[in-house]
Amino acid sequence: MRKIAIGIVIYNPTPSLISRIDLSLAAGFTLYIFDNSPQNGTVEDFCRSHNNCKYITCGKNVGLGIGISSVCAQAFYDSYPALLFFDQDTVFDKSTLDFIEEFYAYNANLTNSYSAIVFNAKNIGDVVAASGAPNDKFIFRDVPLAINSGSLYFLENLKRINWHNETYFVDCVDYEFCLNSNIHNLKIGECSLTPGFDHVSEQGDFKYKIFGKTYSMRQYPMRRIIDYILASLRIIISSVRTRNFAFTVETCRVMAGYLVYLFRARLIKGASMIFKWKI
Repeated sequence: MRKIAIGIVIYNPTPSLISRIDLSLAAGFTLYIFDNSPQNGTVEDFCRSHNNCKYITCGKNVGLGIGISSVCAQAFYDSYPALLFFDQDTVFDKSTLDFIEEFYAYNANLTNSYSAIVFNAKNIGDVVAASGAPNDKFIFRDVPLAINSGSLYFLENLKRINWHNETYFVDCVDYEFCLNSNIHNLKIGECSLTPGFDHVSEQGDFKYKIFGKTYSMRQYPMRRIIDYILASLRIIISSVRTRNFAFTVETCRVMAGYLVYLFRARLIKGASMIFKWKI
């Protein structure tokens, strides 16, 4: 049995998800799938036909907070010490899974002081060191905030902080987790050299071209933007109440940057319809 399980929370996923689930099962991992759209049936049928694919649902869309808590708790009580979480639209391959499992084996002591390590490919082209020793490719840094997808959760510590906050539906589930970890003196790490990791391709970004150069942005509906603002304000108030003022400042900085991004996305999309920038 592998020491790491894999968890995914889904809502009307694209067919490409099945291929990643199949890849993970073929590599010998146990998967925990929480389905917020059980009426679809496709993923449920696939999971039911594979012993190592555990299917969980509440019969309706109950959001991300409950979903992540459920897959993590179920894996913990099935005796897994760690769970690797992916969003349904995050692309990964076997090299991703092998890298993260090797990282976990090499850094087993991190469970003493970390609640999670988040993996991504922000600096995949960077040369960290010339020696090629394992600690070079496994270099990571502490971060105040991290997203859910690509996070390797250390389940004993998640149990200690009472899992994820189930009152957050989608927005800021990850940031609340980071704050709760901070309150319990647990750190979050980020490893940005992960092979095969792609959190962009299936995001449905709006692509446009200006002077021959291609850019991409995502435009969210106003309701989602309002939900994000309200959830962020909850985080800010909680961080002030618990005297985590550095976390307050960081959350405000991220929220301001995100709102600027959303405004710019709407502005550019409007302009692209006039100047035909879309590709």
